[in-house]
Amino acid sequence: MDGERYHALEEPTSLNTLELLPELMAANIASVKIEGRQRSPAYVSQVAKVWRQAIDRCKADPQNFVPQSAWMETLGSMSEGTQTTLGAYHRKWQ
Repeated sequence: MDGERYHALEEPTSLNTLELLPELMAANIASVKIEGRQRSPAYVSQVAKVWRQAIDRCKADPQNFVPQSAWMETLGSMSEGTQTTLGAYHRKWQ
């Protein structure tokens, strides 16, 4: 792509939109899907716990919400591969 070689399957990357939580809540989302298929019960438990805490914190004070570093570390440690991403949310839509 653009003269550079990319390996799409080289390293898995997990989507982590926790830092977008205030925007998602302002958009009146009704639910958050935590992908748990082919994941361990420990994965589902940890990820759901982090999101529950973050949602509660964000609901209490959305203007000052900042993801706790411990939450991000937990999600990072549970992610596939060693990377997380905002996916298409890292830039404005055209």
